[in-house]
Amino acid sequence: MAHGKQDDKKEEIDISRRRLLFGFMDRLRGNTEQAPVAAASQTAPVLAQANAAYSAGDFAAGVGFYRAFLKAESDNAEARQRLGECLYRQGQHIQAKVEFERLLQKNRKDNRAILFLGLVLARLDRVQKASVVWKLFFDPHDVPLQRELNLQIALVESATEDQPADPAAVAEAVERVLTAKKSA
Repeated sequence: MAHGKQDDKKEEIDISRRRLLFGFMDRLRGNTEQAPVAAASQTAPVLAQANAAYSAGDFAAGVGFYRAFLKAESDNAEARQRLGECLYRQGQHIQAKVEFERLLQKNRKDNRAILFLGLVLARLDRVQKASVVWKLFFDPHDVPLQRELNLQIALVESATEDQPADPAAVAEAVERVLTAKKSA
């Protein structure tokens, strides 16, 4: 009977060792963004598929895989972040907004969630709210992105009724910096 209980218990993975290994491999590849790591061996294959879809730019598949993974490991912040980004890239802005707000409920200083929540708000024609959110962003190591966010905040704040800020232009300017950062 006691042996049956052991079979039902999921096999835990030593996350700190895996994160060290994957972090080292990511740095060798020049990728500074951490890929999510599964806490249990049963969820690792689903997460591997999700990460592969994300890396390949197949955001529609990524949404399905990350959702399936998060049903088992709902506290995995990196996977939730990537789910939000996949939703954003698919144009599912309201669902993406929910994911980024969930992340910020747990960590108010999550720069990536702040960045993408602002992008989502800009895409939803709420540039005033986007600029308020972006004021929370602070990353002295990413000067181009920090500079662009500050510029967009200033443009939104200086907009008038006669010349309002263009939400699409605001989002596209920030996205260009993100794209340039990935290709560099």
